[in-house]
Amino acid sequence: MFETQPEKPSKLNAEVFLGFLFGIVASLGCLFLAIFFGYSTADRSGHGWVFPLITAMALILVGIVPLRKIREPKYYPSYALGMVIALSLALLLDGACALAFFRK
Repeated sequence: MFETQPEKPSKLNAEVFLGFLFGIVASLGCLFLAIFFGYSTADRSGHGWVFPLITAMALILVGIVPLRKIREPKYYPSYALGMVIALSLALLLDGACALAFFRK
């Protein structure tokens, strides 16, 4: 009855989920990078605000790459969409942790 077949949403959902998992791995990498650079640059006399700042900068820099690839169909935009979702959630959690740190 229909001449075209509908697109398979299960494959797209799986690609978004795999991109989300890769985004979680990338955000954990940004966290470890921030811990490494934070301890190597900041002294231990109350400069703990460096950690959320370095994490936010790393998340933004990592998130620029998949954000540019979302509109290009040859780069699997559903993987990039999952990565952007995970990195934006990590950035929101980083902001909440930074606010909790400053409220102390």
